[in-house]
Amino acid sequence: MNIKNSRSAFYLTVILLIALGVYMITRGDSGMGTGLIAGAIGVFTAKLIQFKKMSKLESEGKVAYDERSLYLSSKAALAAIRIYVLVLASLVLAGSVFDPVWSLTPWDLIGFLLALLVFLWLGFYYYYNKVE
Repeated sequence: MNIKNSRSAFYLTVILLIALGVYMITRGDSGMGTGLIAGAIGVFTAKLIQFKKMSKLESEGKVAYDERSLYLSSKAALAAIRIYVLVLASLVLAGSVFDPVWSLTPWDLIGFLLALLVFLWLGFYYYYNKVE
């Protein structure tokens, strides 16, 4: 997937999130709708700044994304997945032993686990970026 297709997919995703937020607000769930819209606008702003920085670097003839970035990203992803699997295995074991009563919907759980995976990857990426 080239950069132009990647940007188009990103813009489409942001538009869909904003549309979903508006739909949630019209259904009466203003908290969820506002959160979706605010999150989409925040991510859009951050990625727009990143796109502009990368375009500026490319126009100056500098390499914005090289093999080192790919190496660090893959190393961080591997470390994040290892920790993630250990955390999930511990949660499953604790759940089967202690049988906790959690009032947590599966969608909330999926969201928390996805956020955990993303934060682990980000943390390891910046860690490896400083160490190596």
